[in-house]
Amino acid sequence: MINKIKEIFKKTWFLILIFFLIDFITKTIILEQTPFPLSLYGNHKELYPSIFPISSPFSFFNIVLVWNNGVSFSMFSNDTIIGRYILILLSCIITGYIIYLFKQEKDKINKFAFILIISGALGNISDRIRYGAVIDFLDFHINSYHWPAFNLADTFICIGVATIIINSIKNHKK
Repeated sequence: MINKIKEIFKKTWFLILIFFLIDFITKTIILEQTPFPLSLYGNHKELYPSIFPISSPFSFFNIVLVWNNGVSFSMFSNDTIIGRYILILLSCIITGYIIYLFKQEKDKINKFAFILIISGALGNISDRIRYGAVIDFLDFHINSYHWPAFNLADTFICIGVATIIINSIKNHKK
């Protein structure tokens, strides 16, 4: 029994690491393509324009670099050091609670969904700690109407949440 728990633990953290690294690597590539130097300190909005276009072959999609110092869709954006630490602390608390829920979960589909959510949360927390803002770079649009830019960590979180909701509805019907 102990060996089985250790094996599951290793697989879980391996998957979390894989998704975290996918997010980390894509953000690193975006940063390397940026034609401006990167400062690890200070207010990025004052130092750089908020969007650096990088060419894309699609008419509905751009790759950009957006510094998001708020939460989803740049809500609660702030440029204060206190706001930064509050968001880091709040993100860590929520992620800790999600890890707790993961440990309680029995359904394999929901467990995988929690892995995606945890991976995405850790990716964004990592950005917030390192840069003071989250790196967003995926920009979908129709003509001049743009969806707020996001990253793969956000995608993992959304897919995880959607999976839990759909799985819950499916299981509720049973």
